[in-house]
Amino acid sequence: MPFFYDLTLYFFLILFFPKLLIDYLFKGKYRKSLFARLFSEAPKGITGPVIWLHAVSMGETKALSTLVPHIRKTHPNTFIYVTTVTETGQEQAKKSVPDADAIGYLPLDFSWIIKSFVRKIKPTLLILVEGDYWYNMIKEVKKGGGKVVVVNGKLSEKSMKRYLAVRSFSRSLFKSIDHFCIQGESYLERFLKLGISAENLTITGNLKFDIPGAKVDDLDELRVALKLKATDRVITLGSTHEGEEELLYKSLIPALALDPTLKVLIVPRHPERFARVKKLIHHPQVLVVDQMGILPKCYHLSHLAIVGGSFVKGIGGHDIFEPAKIGIPTLYGPYMDQQVDLDQGITDAGAGMKVTQLHLMEVVEKLLNDHKFAFEMGEKGKRYAHKVMGASFRTWNQIDSNISLEKKEEEV
Repeated sequence: MPFFYDLTLYFFLILFFPKLLIDYLFKGKYRKSLFARLFSEAPKGITGPVIWLHAVSMGETKALSTLVPHIRKTHPNTFIYVTTVTETGQEQAKKSVPDADAIGYLPLDFSWIIKSFVRKIKPTLLILVEGDYWYNMIKEVKKGGGKVVVVNGKLSEKSMKRYLAVRSFSRSLFKSIDHFCIQGESYLERFLKLGISAENLTITGNLKFDIPGAKVDDLDELRVALKLKATDRVITLGSTHEGEEELLYKSLIPALALDPTLKVLIVPRHPERFARVKKLIHHPQVLVVDQMGILPKCYHLSHLAIVGGSFVKGIGGHDIFEPAKIGIPTLYGPYMDQQVDLDQGITDAGAGMKVTQLHLMEVVEKLLNDHKFAFEMGEKGKRYAHKVMGASFRTWNQIDSNISLEKKEEEV
């Protein structure tokens, strides 16, 4: 299995290398991460047992940040190491995980690279956020006597079918994971279909519900920077992807024409697309925000949020909880297959609405003109947030109660 896995990785690396090189040279992608992942070095100066937390990108990194305070409180002498795959995840880790002892990029999962990396770290515990499953990494941690858990676990229908298509590989992969802390019932059913034992699955909720809200003490400064007036009504299009900016912008043109005080902030998901989107959108009432990390603040300035990654196929949706929890009426598209429980929870609570492009303008006009309707949706978002918070405590309590770290600390 390890040989064929390495061979498959090598095949895909060769297959996608031309695209990676083009993205690197001409689009500015992977400028920091590509070589860092090829030549990753383990952190130096490790003292005490190591808890290694791994996330793919920004959203997962924000989620793991909610666990770190609980880890530090219960195991103050633990060395906390955080890795990510993307550059946006790396920057987010530096901002939101100040208690981490080291932050780095995850090496490529070839056995001859990852084996040395893991042996230098010798983690007591590897925590995978949402399920970035790397076969050799997991196997090496287990060989070294470490435990592996998944937190904020989720599994799309598409991913489940892929794993079922390679049953022998999936069985070998998932049997190495000691426990899965998952987001909700719909994901539980899918994990069970993969043959994972029910005793290794616990619903602990969504860690993203516990992400602290943005500091709002400098909102006036941001409003000035974005050239917004106090009388302006603001719609933020958050975490948009290729094809969504133009689609949503065209849908909102009638509303912009009727109301000169209506302003639209577009915040693309990936920074390498900032310049491209700016060239695409030209309207005096529309601004493309080209800064990382200020989307939550943009939501605070908004009267309405429209969350991207959900109006085109293949993404699966983004964090609709972030604007809803602060009382901002929230809209999102029909393609939310990566956010099934969040979609259902927000929709059922009346804290947000799933809309198609065809009906988007109709709903936007109602929210802008029916103040009672908009206020009630916002209040429902706040109530829903209060109800579902606490997942980080439940998740860490589940891990700490069932995986003995004390013995490892004594051995060290």
